[in-house]
Amino acid sequence: MLHWLERNQVPLLGFALLILALGLGARALIGGGAPPPLEFRSDARLPDGAPIRVHVAGAVLAPGVYELRQGDRVAEALAAAGGPSDAADLEAVNLARRLADEQQVVIPRRGAEAAAEVLAAGTKVDINTASAALLDQLPGIGEAYSRRIVDSRTLDGPYASVEELVERHVIPRATFDRISAFVVVGAVGEVEAVGP
Repeated sequence: MLHWLERNQVPLLGFALLILALGLGARALIGGGAPPPLEFRSDARLPDGAPIRVHVAGAVLAPGVYELRQGDRVAEALAAAGGPSDAADLEAVNLARRLADEQQVVIPRRGAEAAAEVLAAGTKVDINTASAALLDQLPGIGEAYSRRIVDSRTLDGPYASVEELVERHVIPRATFDRISAFVVVGAVGEVEAVGP
């Protein structure tokens, strides 16, 4: 038997390769091949002109939720809300920034931003409303991560939970673990003093 296997080694190897090739071919035909590549949307925005809803708040004459169009700018949202109030600080707002669905536009009052930018000990920060300057004061965040937090909520919509900071790949898990006790979504609460 061993002698027969040695003599027929090449034909047996060829037969085994043929069976393997047929199996792979059949698998590819029935869709069992490699999984299809993941498709990432490079632009999660709606097409220009699509209806969107934007919440306009702060120093405006008629705060509220307004229907606008994708591609509109903050200036159009301000006009929809009746224009700025006398206390509005329009120099602190980029009126040319494009809007996205479910976005909140807050028109600050003169002198209010400077007072709001200090993180008070014992206060949790709402990641859906805090400015980049305020988020920057959290331990381990810094300017780059604070900008990413704000950009993600602007482009991808408000955070449903603080864990979305990691799920959306905005900050790494280790950084999230450092700030998780100091951040909330939607409510302000008391915690121990924020340390460096």
